[in-house]
Amino acid sequence: MSPVSFPKPPTPLNLRTCLLGMGFLMLSLQPASQAAVPVVTNGDIPADGLVKVQLEELWRIGGEEDEENLLGVIDQVLADDDGNVYLLDIQLVETQVFDSDGEYVRSLGNQGDGPGELRNVRDLLFLPDGTVGLVQGFPGRIVKIDFEGLPAGEMKPGGNDPSAGGFFALRSAASSGGRLVLGGAKITRGDNSRTATNFIAAFDQDGIEGVRYLESVNVRDFGRMEFSEKGDFFPGQGGWALADDGRLYVAPARNEYRIEVHAPDGSLERTIVRKYESWERTPAEADRAREMMMPFRRRNRNAIKLVMEPTERDILDIRLDPRGQLWVLPSRGIREQDEGIHSTWDVFDSSGAFVRRMAIACEGDGQKDALFFPGGGLAVLVREHADAVYALRGRGSDNSESEEEDTEVRPLEVICYRILH
Repeated sequence: MSPVSFPKPPTPLNLRTCLLGMGFLMLSLQPASQAAVPVVTNGDIPADGLVKVQLEELWRIGGEEDEENLLGVIDQVLADDDGNVYLLDIQLVETQVFDSDGEYVRSLGNQGDGPGELRNVRDLLFLPDGTVGLVQGFPGRIVKIDFEGLPAGEMKPGGNDPSAGGFFALRSAASSGGRLVLGGAKITRGDNSRTATNFIAAFDQDGIEGVRYLESVNVRDFGRMEFSEKGDFFPGQGGWALADDGRLYVAPARNEYRIEVHAPDGSLERTIVRKYESWERTPAEADRAREMMMPFRRRNRNAIKLVMEPTERDILDIRLDPRGQLWVLPSRGIREQDEGIHSTWDVFDSSGAFVRRMAIACEGDGQKDALFFPGGGLAVLVREHADAVYALRGRGSDNSESEEEDTEVRPLEVICYRILH
């Protein structure tokens, strides 16, 4: 196997730097009290309009007819320089590796408490030390596996210092340019409460925190259980992206089309915004969101107050391409798409200017089927993803009998594409 480089999103078609007229871009400064951080303000129309991205199918696995490959819930995808594709299965708690022809190679990790094993998994990444990292949610740690599938140690945020206090939970992770960044929370408990300090921060290989890019503090009173979509929001997987140079791009607010760009030292360099109309939820969307808000299938669901929003989250996903351009998937980018279009992304150049929309042409529905860009010029579609995650994490009912029933979903199908330029 050739050396592995950190995976990157696909390079957009025909990208070029362009100068925008005043109708599309305005640069302004915040008041001096806010350190005069530049704000790049865009309209809702990109300078170069819409570009369609065509995909060529390479292989597919899973689905109704595949009896050889067992898939649980695929929730992250990476690719190495040899074209091998790594599918993180959060239900089976393992990563399945397939070669460039779609043939099964091996599995990395397993469910358990031994070396190279973990109890739950939230994310997948290639680490700076040349291993594959499986991110356990709670207690937060990264289990390292080499490319032959052998255990290679672990990393715990905070190191192994028992005097640090509290517990870590991890939600997301990324590694690029030799830097490791984790998103999660440090949790401490009081007599009848718990405090979660949410963070996105850089860590070294010993688990010692360096630069902290973003944080928020959430205190929950166990005597008055309340979950708020807006108030409890903190960006997790898909809500931030790490550049090779150590800059971090993050969508910090649920109900705003706003991306903050943080320098490698953690300071805020600039903010990118654009005019955007939030998507009003349908009754079905509101019902599903309410179910997904429940942290567990609780029998005392009526005792928990849920504060729901009338709109979907404005920014669903962000990523960077090798040319330093920012791709943003808005809530409208997976809805009311033209026939044959899975999703439409907004693309901003390195200065923060809204230059084009990129429509990804492939089978599938953006609301049901997840599209991943693992690097190496590939795109991977996971069909039935939304229903599978809903069944695994969220679905419940006030009826105790129905809470115990399994939710029937169609088998996942994974389709690997080459991005045509």
